[in-house]
Amino acid sequence: MSFDIPTLPVDRPGLLFAVLLAAVLVAPILARRIRLPEIVVLLFVGFVIGPTGLGIVERAGVVATLGTIGLLYLMFVAGLELDLDDFASHRKGSAGFGIATFAVPMVLGTVTSLALGYDMLASLLLASCWASHTLVAYPVFQRVGTAGNRAVAVSVGATIITDTAALLVLAVIARAHQGALTPAFWATLVPSLGLVAFGALRLLPRLAGRFFSGLGQDRSLRFLFVMVALFGLASLFEAIGVEAIVGAFVAGLALNRSIPNRGPLMERIDFLGGTLFIPLFLLATGMLIDLQVLAEPRTLVRGAVFTAVALVAKLVAAVVAGRLLRFTGPEIGAMFALSTAQAAATLAAIVIGLDIGLLDGATVNAVMLVILVTCLVAPAAASRYASHLPRPERQRNLGDLVLVPMANPDSAPRLIQVASAFARTDGGLVVPAMIVPPEADRVEREESRGLEDRMVRAAQSSGVEARGILRIDASPAAGIAHTVVEQDASLLLMGWDGSTSRSSAVFGGVIDAVLSRTSVPTLLLFGDEHPIERIVLIVDDTVTTAAGLPNLDLAIAAARVLARLEGVPIEAITNRPRGLAERWLTETLDATVRHDERRGAAAVGAHATARDLIVVPTIGDDAHLREVVAPVAGAAPAGASLLVALDTAQRSGRAPSGPPPGHGLTVGRGDTGHRRVRTRPRRD
Repeated sequence: MSFDIPTLPVDRPGLLFAVLLAAVLVAPILARRIRLPEIVVLLFVGFVIGPTGLGIVERAGVVATLGTIGLLYLMFVAGLELDLDDFASHRKGSAGFGIATFAVPMVLGTVTSLALGYDMLASLLLASCWASHTLVAYPVFQRVGTAGNRAVAVSVGATIITDTAALLVLAVIARAHQGALTPAFWATLVPSLGLVAFGALRLLPRLAGRFFSGLGQDRSLRFLFVMVALFGLASLFEAIGVEAIVGAFVAGLALNRSIPNRGPLMERIDFLGGTLFIPLFLLATGMLIDLQVLAEPRTLVRGAVFTAVALVAKLVAAVVAGRLLRFTGPEIGAMFALSTAQAAATLAAIVIGLDIGLLDGATVNAVMLVILVTCLVAPAAASRYASHLPRPERQRNLGDLVLVPMANPDSAPRLIQVASAFARTDGGLVVPAMIVPPEADRVEREESRGLEDRMVRAAQSSGVEARGILRIDASPAAGIAHTVVEQDASLLLMGWDGSTSRSSAVFGGVIDAVLSRTSVPTLLLFGDEHPIERIVLIVDDTVTTAAGLPNLDLAIAAARVLARLEGVPIEAITNRPRGLAERWLTETLDATVRHDERRGAAAVGAHATARDLIVVPTIGDDAHLREVVAPVAGAAPAGASLLVALDTAQRSGRAPSGPPPGHGLTVGRGDTGHRRVRTRPRRD
């Protein structure tokens, strides 16, 4: 028997892929053992198995193609994971730091490269390598708990500016080197780039929403849609003369709000990219390293100069911008740590520069040295400064993760519809949750799981991401409270039967017990799916002060989302004096304001109709719940829907109202074991 022993470099598809996957498997294990950044180890392993190392794998052909796919995937994920809300809230600081940390390296890098003998195009390309940055050190701040600090938010926002600008510089330089940088090129590039980018950023999210709520309710189809959008947009940008990586980055930005960071779809995207495509790109890039070239004095000198330029330029930009923003020393250090590492856009630039013949092998190896050094310096600097930053309370969007406990199949669809509206507004995730007791038999568990599955599909049919939970817990209240913490919910939406009490239990044993155990914004919804003609917001002096309207944030957000969902107007009924309240409500909420000197219940009885959805804000203490919410619920006309908004930032401590029921979440029922005065909406 003879064996067909493979020769090197490996050219058999199965064996080639096995070698690449083995390298991807070994690299992170080795990185943890020797305590180096994974990106550095992947580059090194790529060198070891590549043509200038052991010669096991040739970079040409399949490996190069996989590397290109990985590069596009990396830029797509970079756009997808950027926090656009942080960028919006810190846009001035992000813009200032973004311009500084791009302009300083561009100027210093261009001058230095010209002094080293490079021509203008090569100098600009090399300078763009130092102008961009990769957030290699960001996980350090996440681990310490200071990722919400203003300096971190500004640095993350600046990434949008630096990476976009660097990629555009790369696209222009590539065309110029090919001799295509003519007036006709500018005349076609600018309008075509603007048109394609505008179309992608405006139309792609709408197309994704329509597809996700229509044909693409299956997660596999959603994933394939995202892949088509990624590579299709990359190809479209390439067709108009811009590098494909710009298109991949724009695709990520366009789908940013359509794909929740914690949703199942994002998990699939991260899994495929993190375990396959991106590591393969790093392996393919590491194969460009040539130790013989790297060891040459000329390469070492260039690498040392490039490294010094990159570090000094980023430090100067961080200090200047930080001083202008009046940041503290540790915050300036954090900005430096986050903007120092050169990886994603830098690797893209040198790979493309080598492919078009603008850079030689010695320069590529010198840049590799910069990548290795900066990827070591950035985490070290982050470790030094991260723990010295203050840990601010992160302002979350209500729709980031909407938890919906369910037990009543009749009310569940309406709850999911409302939850999906919040999640869609903020690009978040809906989590339908079923709480069952340990003694529940198999039939009960299967029924609960079936309702959970149906509600997940219902949420997906509205175009949002959803993930169901079936939890076994001793009591419904404990199960809901535990799930709120475990899932880090941003909003709790519960069904309510419309009844209240002025005794110890206001809403019923389960709801009262949940409110006493949680500190998350909470909405209680009563009403079926009949058409709504108007949103009525109650704004009386029990939830406002002479200084303004501090307790209405949640109620106003809910009114706005529900008005958009139902396509109906908002009317605010207030007994506040004309002026501040009217002007604020009109400008902020685009609401019609009706003045009635009577308080909530009397005003509701006089003006509300059966086709209204009445939003009742509350400051959350027991007295207010009993004296205001209960009368409003009793005064509401038959058929009207009610939404009680409990903003926990204003809620005082509440003691549990008694032992919660032992089974299920009672939506539509109200047996709490207490004597209750039921104040259902009145019957006309």
